[in-house]
Amino acid sequence: MMCFCASAKNNDIIDVTRIQHYDTILKKLLYFIDYSKKYTIDDINDTLFSYTANTSPFNQKKLDANYFIKLTLANTGQQDSFLLYTGKAQRYKMYMCDSTGKKILLKNQVTKFSPGLFTNIPYAQIALKKGEQKVFYIALEINFYNWYLFDPVILRTADHAYFSFLHLLQPSRIYMAITIFFMGIMFCMFAYTFALFIRNPLWEYLHYSVAIFIFMVYFGLRLLNIFHFGSLYFLFYDLRYQGLQLLGHMLILLFILSFLKTKEKMPAFHKQVKALIYLQLIFLVVNLPLTYTNTYNYAANIAFDIMRVLGLLYSIYVSIYLIAKNKKKEARYLGAGSLLSIFMACLALYVDRWGNFDELLLRYSGISVLIFMAGVMSQMTLFLLALSYRLRMQEANRIRAVEQLQLENDRKELEKYKAIIDARDSERTRISQEIHDDIGSGLTSIRLLSEIAKVKNSESDKKELEKISATSNVLMDKMNEIIWTLNSRNDTLLNLITYLRHQIVEFFEPSNIILEINLPENVHDAPLSGNVRRNIILSVKEALHNIVKHSQASLVSVNFSFDKVFIISIKDNGVGFLHDKITDHTNGLRNMKERLTSIGGSCSISSNGGTNIELIIPLNTYPV
Repeated sequence: MMCFCASAKNNDIIDVTRIQHYDTILKKLLYFIDYSKKYTIDDINDTLFSYTANTSPFNQKKLDANYFIKLTLANTGQQDSFLLYTGKAQRYKMYMCDSTGKKILLKNQVTKFSPGLFTNIPYAQIALKKGEQKVFYIALEINFYNWYLFDPVILRTADHAYFSFLHLLQPSRIYMAITIFFMGIMFCMFAYTFALFIRNPLWEYLHYSVAIFIFMVYFGLRLLNIFHFGSLYFLFYDLRYQGLQLLGHMLILLFILSFLKTKEKMPAFHKQVKALIYLQLIFLVVNLPLTYTNTYNYAANIAFDIMRVLGLLYSIYVSIYLIAKNKKKEARYLGAGSLLSIFMACLALYVDRWGNFDELLLRYSGISVLIFMAGVMSQMTLFLLALSYRLRMQEANRIRAVEQLQLENDRKELEKYKAIIDARDSERTRISQEIHDDIGSGLTSIRLLSEIAKVKNSESDKKELEKISATSNVLMDKMNEIIWTLNSRNDTLLNLITYLRHQIVEFFEPSNIILEINLPENVHDAPLSGNVRRNIILSVKEALHNIVKHSQASLVSVNFSFDKVFIISIKDNGVGFLHDKITDHTNGLRNMKERLTSIGGSCSISSNGGTNIELIIPLNTYPV
C-alpha cells in the first residue's frame, strides 16, 4: 500500500470569492492514490493526502488503484452557487463532511448543460453560502481511457456557457479549422478515386479510396473528442486510435502492391510487404485486448509505438526501394510520398509522446494530430499524382492506339482506292489500245484507199474522194486526241504541256503567223485527270482557231506559267474586238468558259492592240 500523508493547512482552502468566471484547480487539490485498494472512503484521513507536483496526478504505468481527492472550499462573497467540472469521461462519487466529520454521499449532485456545438457537459453542483467553509471528498474512477482527461475546474453557475467556449472550444479553434479544411480535401480525394473505382473496378482505386476514407474517419473522430464528454465515447478511443491507424497503413501498402502489380513484377518484394500486413493484423488482434486493461494499457501503448516505429522503418525501406530500383515515374511518386509521410509521422510521434506544448493554443495533442494529418495529406496527394500520371499515360496510349488503327484503316482504304484507280487506268489503257488498233487502222485504210482512188479516178470523182480523205484526217486527229487523254500514263501536267506545245506548233505550221512559246524552267508536275486535260486541250484549240479565223494576226505568243495556279496566256497582235459585241452566246467563247468552269478554272479575255486570252486552272484539286 502506498499513501500520501499530510495535515490540513490554510493553503488547502480554495476561496471561491476570488473566482472571476472559472478557475483551474488541478494543483490546488489534495490527492490520495491507494495502489493497495484497501482503503474505502470511510477509512481515509487528511494525513494521507498531498498535492501533485506533476502535470497529471496519475501514473499511467500504474492505473489499477483507488483514487481519492480532497476539496476544501470557502465563500466570503455574495455568490452562493458554483459548479465543479472534473473533465471528460469522468465518473465519481462526491462526499461532504458534516459538522461531526462524517462523510455524507451527495446524491443528485450532477447536472448537465448543453451549450452550442457540445453534447451534455456534466457538472457537480455546489451550494456554498457566504461565510461557509466545506470539505468535499471525491472518489474517482480512473481508467485507461480517462486518466489523461482529468481537468478539474471551479466556475460560477451563470458562467457555464462562457467556460465551455473559453476553456473547451477556443484553445482548439485553430486545430478545428485546419482539420475541417484537410478533411474537405480528403473527401474530394475519396470521391474522385471512388468514382474511378465505380467506372473501372480496379483494386488500386478501391484500396486508395478506402484508405483515405479511413483516415478521414479517424481525423473526424479525433475532432469530435472536443465535443464529447461521455465515458462510452472515450472507452472506444484506443480501438479507433490503434485500429484505424494501422488499418489505414495496411491499405496504403495494399495500394502500392496493386498499383505497381508487384505480384507479377516484383514477387519477392510483394511477399515482404504482405508479411508486414499480416504481422500488423496479428498485432492488432493480440494488442487491442491488452490495451483495454488498466494493468497492461501502458505496455500495450508502448508496444503500439514500437509497431509504428517498425512500420515506419520498413516503410523507409519500401520508399527507397521504389525511388532507387524502380525507374517508372509513378513509382517514384509513391516513394517520395511515403518518405514525406514517414518524416511527418516521426515528428508527430515525438510531439505526442515527448513534447511539452501545454502553454500553446493547440491542446489535446492537437499539434501532433495536425502534423500527422499533414503527412497523410502529402502522401495521399503524391499517390493521387501517381494515379493521375498513369491515367494520362493510359489515355495517351489509347489515343495512339486509336490513331494507329485509324492509320491502318486509312492505309487499307488507300490501297483499295489505289486498286480501283489501277483497274480504271488499266481499262482506259485497254480501251485506248483497242481504239488505236481497230478503229485507227480502219480510218487509216479509208484514207489510203481514198488517196489511191484519187490517182485512179477522173477529176469529177476526186472532189468527193478529197472530202473523204479530209474527213478521215480530222477523225484521225480527234481519235488520237481521245486516245492520248484516255491513257493514264499521261495524267501529269508535264505531259500536258509537252502535248500542247506539239499541237500548237503543228496548228500554226501551215500558216504565215509567227509563233512564240515560252515555257517555265521548272514545271510543277501535278497530277491531272484525263477529263481535265481534255477540257484544257479543247479550250486552247478553240482559242487558236479564233486567232487564225478572226484576228488577222501576224504574231502569236503562248506563255505557260505557275502562280499557285496553272496559267496559259495566248496573245496576238491582231485587230482585237469590241466587248459590247462579244456575248455569252458566241459559241467558241461560251464553250471555252463552260469547259474551264466545269474543272474549277476560269477564262479571261481582253483586247488592247490585239487579243489576250488567259486560261487559269487551279492545281492539286483534281483526283487522277
